[in-house]
Amino acid sequence: MDKCVVCGQQDNNKAIFREDGIDILRCLNCGHVYSSYDAPENDAGYFGADIGLQDHFWWREAHERMYRDFGRRFLAGKSGRLLDVGCGLGYFVKFVSEWPGWEAYGSEISVPAAEFAKKELGLESVIAGEVQSAGFEKKSWDVITLWDVIEHVPDPHSLLKFLNSILKDDGVLFIHTPNIKIQLPKARLKKLIIGEKPGAHYLEAKDHVNVYSARSLSAVLAANGFNGINFVHLRPIQSVAGSKNVFLRVIKNSWFYFAKFIGLITGNRVNIDNLFVIARKSGN
Repeated sequence: MDKCVVCGQQDNNKAIFREDGIDILRCLNCGHVYSSYDAPENDAGYFGADIGLQDHFWWREAHERMYRDFGRRFLAGKSGRLLDVGCGLGYFVKFVSEWPGWEAYGSEISVPAAEFAKKELGLESVIAGEVQSAGFEKKSWDVITLWDVIEHVPDPHSLLKFLNSILKDDGVLFIHTPNIKIQLPKARLKKLIIGEKPGAHYLEAKDHVNVYSARSLSAVLAANGFNGINFVHLRPIQSVAGSKNVFLRVIKNSWFYFAKFIGLITGNRVNIDNLFVIARKSGN
């Protein structure tokens, strides 16, 4: 990509990192960070046909603590319809479907992943294909979630506009995504220690085509009809880069509490954690 999706500036950027021959660019106008890689608009190849049960059931366990935190804070004592966009293998949809008072659906562009959700988890409510083509009625959802999805989307505007249209007037959008403010220093440190290697995944340059800060994500949301934008801390995934290492998990959990403390003493002006944002439709 050579155009900033936040401010629309064309060819007004500077390379700030390089991964596997791909430049990571910073817009010189608004500061948004994005990959120069020309990713397909809807890449259904993230999950291959060889989805292994053992590894992915473990991956479910790695997410459970985060899901429970979400449920306690945002689902408890309420009821409604929730749509998980880019639901992957369907574990979050399964979690919400078992929560009292909630009806959960998922959309997933990867056919193998959607089939996994249906066959292995018994989720007939997971729909394969683009969410825009699923036939959802306008103003039909109380909650829409995107867990580590928006960083994969080359053009977030069309997606967010559509999600705004199918969200009820009092509905809520939740987005979880990496934070460039912490991801870039981590990537530079990894590269310094490990060095430049073919196929490296320091910033996931081929997959994470837009890496947001709180500022850039707020701007994209506001441009597509959302307000009441609020960033909060959520318990982390119990894994580091897919590793099951217990020591790394301890470090990650410790970082969560440290990041929460930094946010508290700075009035949430400093966020050194992943971004987890709550947004509502404008005018509500």
